[in-house]
Amino acid sequence: MLSYDELTSPERELWDLFPEGRCVDLRTGVPEDDRVAEGGQWGPVRTVRAAAIVALLQGSNTAQTGAVACLRLAGARISGHLNLAGAQIAHAVWLEDCWFEEGVDLSGASTRSMTIVGSRVPGVEAGLTRIEGRLDLRRSRVGSGSASPFHRRITALSLINAHVSGAVNLSGAEITAPGEWAVSAGGLVAEGGVYCGDGFVAQGEVRLMGAQLPGGLHMRGALLERPGRRGVALALDNAVASTLDFSDGFIANGTVRLRGARISDNLTFEGAVLNGPPDGQGPSLVALMMQAVDFDFTLARQPSAAVDLRGAQVSYLHDNGRSWPDVVELDGFVCLPASP
Repeated sequence: MLSYDELTSPERELWDLFPEGRCVDLRTGVPEDDRVAEGGQWGPVRTVRAAAIVALLQGSNTAQTGAVACLRLAGARISGHLNLAGAQIAHAVWLEDCWFEEGVDLSGASTRSMTIVGSRVPGVEAGLTRIEGRLDLRRSRVGSGSASPFHRRITALSLINAHVSGAVNLSGAEITAPGEWAVSAGGLVAEGGVYCGDGFVAQGEVRLMGAQLPGGLHMRGALLERPGRRGVALALDNAVASTLDFSDGFIANGTVRLRGARISDNLTFEGAVLNGPPDGQGPSLVALMMQAVDFDFTLARQPSAAVDLRGAQVSYLHDNGRSWPDVVELDGFVCLPASP
């Protein structure tokens, strides 16, 4: 690990303020100089090595005294690979408006809340991670990383079999892996729910098969586009959730797949647009064997491709004149009264 004598000036400031949980803010206050998209041009006075952050979080400043609530850093160019795979991290982390030279690896780590907001990151790997708190990527731009032991395809954000005791907040984020997997989160447990509002964009497939979402999945106004070769924009096969909210201008340019999903409360597409795959070779919605209490299918306009509800069960169905395309599969579809 790095020693204090090996640190640069901004790294020493980070180490000195770390025990107090105070933020090291390297932003200039001049908007044109603080644009995160141009962070690769920030010089040494705004550069912090990933190795210095790793050393801090793994206890290199044990000579310092005082309780550490959180590592806070803003406006930094983070050079090198922030590799915390398998680490036991006792402190929350807050990184804001930062430009990452390489991706972030949290695979198999155990940590407190992890916040990377308003930042540019070329891939986040968090498979098998346990987070006691929240994972917050609001307003960040997460690019496509590479394949890893947790997935077979290029993936921007991996949360396979991760467990988050709080919420996963992706509101305002852009997760980009066109034609590949934007989010790969099969088996994710997010006790506080997953939030993808405020202009969230995913380029590539969003995969949440078998996810457990007691706090629901909230994608109001989200845009899902540029799916892979299967044409699937969102896959929630066998997921269990309290609520699935695809309302208020939600757009899926690819199939939304809810096979076997179980929703204990409401499933809503109110005001949504379901365009189906760009090549027109797949359905707009596949919800075979899906179960929901309240199913609101009052779309903004008619789906461009088929809707498959075979074997699905709902207690209440709401539709309108724009709900149904020319092809609708309803074999075995049942609208059952809710249990008293």
